[in-house]
Amino acid sequence: MNKIEIRSVHNNEELEEVYELWGNVFPEDKSFFQERLELEEDYDYNTTWIAIVNGKIAAAVQIFPYFITFEKAVLKVGGIGNVATLPDYRGMSLTQTILKRQSEWMKSNGFDLSLLFTGINPFYEKIGWQTFPIYSQILRKSPEIPSFNYEITEFSNGDLEEIKSLYQVYCGKFVGSRIRSSTYWEAQLSKSSNFLIAKDENEVVAYLRYRCIEGNIMIDECCHDEGYENAVLSLLKETLVRNKSFDSIRMTFASNHVLSHYFQECDAEKIVETTNMWKIIDFNRLIEKLRDVFTNRIYSDVKENTILFQCGNSDILFTIKEGVVDIKIPGDSFAYNELVKVNEGKFISMLLEGIEGEEPLKDIFPKVHYNFWGTDSF
Repeated sequence: MNKIEIRSVHNNEELEEVYELWGNVFPEDKSFFQERLELEEDYDYNTTWIAIVNGKIAAAVQIFPYFITFEKAVLKVGGIGNVATLPDYRGMSLTQTILKRQSEWMKSNGFDLSLLFTGINPFYEKIGWQTFPIYSQILRKSPEIPSFNYEITEFSNGDLEEIKSLYQVYCGKFVGSRIRSSTYWEAQLSKSSNFLIAKDENEVVAYLRYRCIEGNIMIDECCHDEGYENAVLSLLKETLVRNKSFDSIRMTFASNHVLSHYFQECDAEKIVETTNMWKIIDFNRLIEKLRDVFTNRIYSDVKENTILFQCGNSDILFTIKEGVVDIKIPGDSFAYNELVKVNEGKFISMLLEGIEGEEPLKDIFPKVHYNFWGTDSF
């Protein structure tokens, strides 16, 4: 009979064994995973979980904690990565068991949401993660880009403070982008290779980060100051000049990004990506954190209404009155005007994309723009 233990790692010796496990299961070697964890400034043993079978570490899953802005709110997200089981121990549901326990741990430690990236969606759907489709755009030939009068250079450390400020302001246009500390920026940039900046009168007004993979250009991140959309096109043009023989150029940005508009104008191929999966960790806490966000979205002339909102097994009463949104968990006795029932997948879509049309909650969940930068992948 097997003895199986599920827990977080206790020491560096166990963590080293986990690095070896990941290096054996994935194409990358152990140093790749060690360097990735070093990006996490406050790394905690409690975020690395293992399954021990008869004294052998047989499976491991990593949580990457981070924060995102959601308009005026800050949400805590558990990124899930490095989900791996040694071949001899597969079929024992080890990682699914770890993930269930990690979900409980995240709920007890203040997490609101969880995100992972995968190509085996049904595996994670069984334990509560929901597919959130996004769109990539691909150009197969070089577009004709006009010239603009910006200075395009490689990033240097002296530009970092301007870049950090630009990033923080620009990401206010989206939901889903990571809040980055100075330590995280510095650790991340130490491993970044293709980073171009655009300057106007010696001030950074835009930047673009990209990778080249077997002749394909992947744009991972691009931010700009307001009014400097053309600087982004200059950065794109320089990227193509430096990679003349590319096979394709690809990006996965929000629909309100200047490059999304430009790629559409160039008849880029648009494909649906289903690798993003989200999970609600604590529904009631999440809704409470967004209380002020919901109120800020409501116009004073929106009619009074009380909506009973049911998401899975969770019930919330939204009452809109005099331009304020009140949120309550229904008690033994309550009244409402309308009922809205959704599953968790639909709620995630409402949260990260908003509602279009005339649905009852359209004022509380208007259209928003989701954007996760490829440079933050885990």
